[in-house]
Amino acid sequence: MESPFPHLLEEFIVVNAPMAQVERVMTEQSLMQRWMSLAVRFEPLDGWRFDVGAPWRLQLTGLGPLLEAGYVVADRRPGLVLWAFDGFWEGFDAWQWLPWQGRSDQTLIHNRIEYRLKVPGLDLIWPLTIAPLMKFDAGVQMKRLQQVCEEH
Repeated sequence: MESPFPHLLEEFIVVNAPMAQVERVMTEQSLMQRWMSLAVRFEPLDGWRFDVGAPWRLQLTGLGPLLEAGYVVADRRPGLVLWAFDGFWEGFDAWQWLPWQGRSDQTLIHNRIEYRLKVPGLDLIWPLTIAPLMKFDAGVQMKRLQQVCEEH
């Protein structure tokens, strides 16, 4: 059976920080804003919250409302924030963190985005334009995330 989400972006990184420290970096506003991608504007619509149902909005920087999507927290528990999104694209963005190889001082952070594009014609240019930039930006974002986790 074919997935309804033909596009996938997945990143992993191991940080020298315990789970509780990573949890703070993943959810506290001042820390999260330090590692979030500069290529997107990601903002809460009802306060900086991560409870199930909390609404957010994402815009690709420089494109304004042209490429915008509504995000909602679909699942939240320790070590997981799962976003469902809909707009120019539709799918899921999962951030998960768990102890690395049973160690309490290292944490594996995994980000998995599964999506399909909803704008007619965008599938034609996406693989040669935005997708490679998105992959590059995701790697840079993970390095910033690692740095913030290991500093705090």
